[in-house]
Amino acid sequence: MEFIFILMFLFIIIAPFIYFLYIFRHLSKITKISAAGITIFSLITIMIKLFFHPYSTVFLTLTTIVQFYIITVFIIFILFGIYQLICYCIHKPFVYRTITGLIIFSILLTSISYLTHYSKVETNYEITIHKETMLKELHIGMISDIHLGTGTSLSDLRVLVDKFNHKQYDLVCFVGDIFDESTPKDMIEDALSIFSQIKTTYGLFAVNGNHEHYANILQTELYQKYNIYHLSEKYVCVDGLFNIIGREDVVAHLDNKMNNICQGMNTNLPTILLDHNPKRYQDVLHYADLQLSGHTHAGQFFPVTLLTAPLYDNVYGLLQKNHFSLIVTSGYGSWGFPMRFLTNCEFVDIKIAFTKK
Repeated sequence: MEFIFILMFLFIIIAPFIYFLYIFRHLSKITKISAAGITIFSLITIMIKLFFHPYSTVFLTLTTIVQFYIITVFIIFILFGIYQLICYCIHKPFVYRTITGLIIFSILLTSISYLTHYSKVETNYEITIHKETMLKELHIGMISDIHLGTGTSLSDLRVLVDKFNHKQYDLVCFVGDIFDESTPKDMIEDALSIFSQIKTTYGLFAVNGNHEHYANILQTELYQKYNIYHLSEKYVCVDGLFNIIGREDVVAHLDNKMNNICQGMNTNLPTILLDHNPKRYQDVLHYADLQLSGHTHAGQFFPVTLLTAPLYDNVYGLLQKNHFSLIVTSGYGSWGFPMRFLTNCEFVDIKIAFTKK
């Protein structure tokens, strides 16, 4: 996966440069050298980020600026290529002045996408679980897909912790991809230490996402060090009031059946299941009352959203079947580039009421 990640960046950086070098081959030598210099600088910056993971605010800021440039040029490359194809198909003269409008549009689109990424929102759900418990209600904070290091910093996490403490949750659930391949290694424990400052009634619970597997950040003892319950194919009964099941992401390719994972569990109690990927929710309909998932990013960037939606029964939001509920969050961060278009970065506030069947 890391190899594919690197290839993606190489293509996004190099393909536009080669294309524009060909299209504007009559430009002056100094212009071509300048373009080559900026491209090489961008390439070196990204490769340093991917291979060495520098833990520096200055470097992370530089990377964010470089990524803004890279994605803007790539959007221009896509739009200009479409325009050139249209001109070819309808035998219309290729107007080079059009590039000005495409550049302005691409800068605006990238700017809006960056602003959307950094504008975190709160999304609220209220559901009912039809099981008896000593609790009248349960207030849950849910967070997923932070992708720490890709436009999300430790200072962003501190702001999030302040929001969580203000909300006074009964428990907080981390549903995978807190970290990924680009997260600086030294940042991992700092992040967990910050999260450990969240005050809850019943604790913090976490499961792995696919990117924790790709980055090999799977140490349960690391989470335990900071008083975070790290659940991997097991359940816990919290104070005899409710169950929480944690599943490994599907990329782990584990063959554990739900009846093995839940062996000995009191199924009469309300049960919450954490699974990063929402695709296999139908496997747990008879074991859980509520599943919390992420992974999809709600498509992250239009028109990618149109391709993502058909892959899942519920790509985002609340799906309910009989007495079962599935909540899929779009995530608190972004993957690859810190940008969102027609989707949001969010944390989720869930209020559960309990009633008899």
